[in-house]
This record gives sequence, C-alpha cells and structure tokens, in this order.
Amino acid sequence: MNTPVTVATFTSNFDMKYILFKEMLDEAGIEYMLVNEITSTIDGIFRGSPTNIGIELRVMEENLQEALEILNSIQ
Repeated sequence: MNTPVTVATFTSNFDMKYILFKEMLDEAGIEYMLVNEITSTIDGIFRGSPTNIGIELRVMEENLQEALEILNSIQ
C-alpha cells in the first residue's frame, strides 16, 4: 500500500528552501501534499493558535527516495 510520508517540515511558507523544494518537485513530476500550510500562515492571528505548527511536505512512499535526494541537493 502506498501512503504519504512527511519528507520535510518548514516553519514558514516564505522560507526559500520551502519554495525551491516545491518547485524542484514540480519539475521532477513528483506530486506532494502540504499539511498545516494555512494554519502556519495564520499562526499568531488567533489567540490559542499553537506556535509550533510547521508546514509538512509529504510525498507518496514510492517517491520518497527521489524527494529526499532533491531535498539534500538544496540544503
């Protein structure tokens, strides 16, 4: 069974590594999903909003190795 796996967590959607990683995944044809992107963006606006929420970028297990290679190339 192919399940989504978190490849990286970013603290902001303005992080250049986050932006570059998404662009490189798009170029490689690797589909990904983002978890907490909206929540992370509005963090601090709502009282009681957790401050440690990160944006999780997930890919399917079958694409994990290639996604990790891409991530490691930009770090």
